[in-house]
Amino acid sequence: MGCESQYQENWSRVRAGMTKEQVEHLLGPPSSKYQAKTEDGKVIIAQDRWQYGDNLSTLATGAMFPEEPHPRAWSIKFDSYGKVTEIQVPEWETKK
Repeated sequence: MGCESQYQENWSRVRAGMTKEQVEHLLGPPSSKYQAKTEDGKVIIAQDRWQYGDNLSTLATGAMFPEEPHPRAWSIKFDSYGKVTEIQVPEWETKK
């Protein structure tokens, strides 16, 4: 539970341009990581992505459909230089 509260408390401090190291220092290790991937010239995952707050459902969905972050997990996308480009809060967080 301590790790969960760390990323929830510090989430608002994540900014575009931060490095992976800065994000991990601020939020702790992600619950899942997805690496940019192409297969036979087709983009499967466009950017590296870290997710926080995963559960069995979000992990299973990520295994089947890795291209987009799960709407019930916090996610951060990184460019090829390892810098934050996009930050997404879970859908239930936006409905508060």
